Amino acid sequence: MYKKNNFRKAAAILLAMLTLLIGVNYLPVLRSSGETFFQIFRSEAPDISGRNYVLKKRGGQVLTSKKEEEQIAIASMTKIMTAICVIEAVENLDQLVEVPVDIFPEIEEQGLATAGLFQGEVISYRTLLYAMMLPSGADAVLTAVQAISGNEQIFADRMNEKAASLGMKRTHFSNTTGKDATDHYSTVADIMTLLDYALENETFYEIFTTLSYQSVSTNLHPEGLPLISTVISRNESLALDNGRILGGKTGYTIDAGLCLASMAEINGEEYLLVLAGCKGDNLTEQFNVIESRVLYNLV
Repeated sequence: MYKKNNFRKAAAILLAMLTLLIGVNYLPVLRSSGETFFQIFRSEAPDISGRNYVLKKRGGQVLTSKKEEEQIAIASMTKIMTAICVIEAVENLDQLVEVPVDIFPEIEEQGLATAGLFQGEVISYRTLLYAMMLPSGADAVLTAVQAISGNEQIFADRMNEKAASLGMKRTHFSNTTGKDATDHYSTVADIMTLLDYALENETFYEIFTTLSYQSVSTNLHPEGLPLISTVISRNESLALDNGRILGGKTGYTIDAGLCLASMAEINGEEYLLVLAGCKGDNLTEQFNVIESRVLYNLV
């Protein structure tokens, strides 16, 4: 396990050596560029299987990254874009829609995660958003996008238009759930751009930082639909050295590996991390969460 203090001690020793070599007159310069100085030591954290990541202060500069511009599969981190597009397309999120029957054959064939919706269930867009973001339900995604656009491809076109408007130049969506496809890809840098944007929306922020949710009653769930975030569904700790992971969107496919786009509060400030390509799968330890803690603890 990576120890943050070891890096700081090594950095302090090297700083002292540099001071002796080049003279104390340059010490203020080294101190003023301290973030860059420590970045050198933090750019390749040990014990990180994730192939791609970017960590930054929310609304601020990148602190550390690895292969952030590499084109990758993004699995269910896709649903960040799906959710913000639903939010922006629907004027009244408490409007009710019906879960269609024709979405279930694809879900079963592809082995997609579901939130437990039933065909014919009458449910609000608001609940569909929680259902797609917390348990990563493809049933919620496909219900929402069909109600808005008529079919998934038209909604994916909407997602690509939004990506272009945000400057996500290395991103293309061919579906709304995140299943692997040659023309469905992004980078962790582009997903970070998207996450920074989406969190400016109050509804998205609330959903993204929610770990469990009980919906209002529906015709087929009279006691409401209980929804648990995949971030905590395997009982992984969200505690950090000086803070806590507040929430996020996980993902897993064979091509993408374990992924997690998340937000944490550290020393009273908010930080964002997009991590992809971690070892393991949905049945192993959740290395996307474990390694996110390691990276957040660099702050």
